[in-house]
Amino acid sequence: MRTLLSVVGAALCLITGAYPLVYLLAENDVGLLQIRNDAVVSNFWWRLGFHAHILTGGAALATGWSQFIRPWRIRFPKLHRAVGTFYALMVLVSGLAAVCISPMAFTGRIAALGFGTLGLLWLYFTLQACSSIRQRNLQRHGCMMVYSYSACCAAVTLRLWLPLLYGVFKLDFALAYPIVAWLCWVPNLLIAGMINHRALQTQSTGPDDIHKP
Repeated sequence: MRTLLSVVGAALCLITGAYPLVYLLAENDVGLLQIRNDAVVSNFWWRLGFHAHILTGGAALATGWSQFIRPWRIRFPKLHRAVGTFYALMVLVSGLAAVCISPMAFTGRIAALGFGTLGLLWLYFTLQACSSIRQRNLQRHGCMMVYSYSACCAAVTLRLWLPLLYGVFKLDFALAYPIVAWLCWVPNLLIAGMINHRALQTQSTGPDDIHKP
């Protein structure tokens, strides 16, 4: 069951991570660009920030899951460091872009605050993970990476929660979107906290086990 959940989770991250390519390859506006007002969509800086956010965020999501597979880390440490560096760089670009465009988030201030807070926390956890590994603090590095990737997975949970709120519970989109701007990441970080707490309580097999999926 644990292996099955890991495979399903990785598949969702890969699919969601690849989805932004649709925006890059499509000849016309697709997805969110179709429902945003023309003034926002035609704004060069917003559009630049939007594409920077989704493309680099998608790359981080599509690669970050591999960092939690313990046998890979042990067998290919150089690859682990290379992928980790790539992930951190993608988060830096995507997180900064998210914070910059969040004030113009669809449906108003509550959604803007939710996505802006997510962007800041994502940057914070990732930078703390980088700082910890440079200090050779593997335990803290593992904890921060769990938080970082949980924040990254908001891209997945947003796409699970929004159809549920909008389609099943029949909430108006103007209400569902501000809710999902918080719901897509707050539970993720709470679960990450429980994972870290459990890992810290079972250190008998070594601090590196905090990366276990």
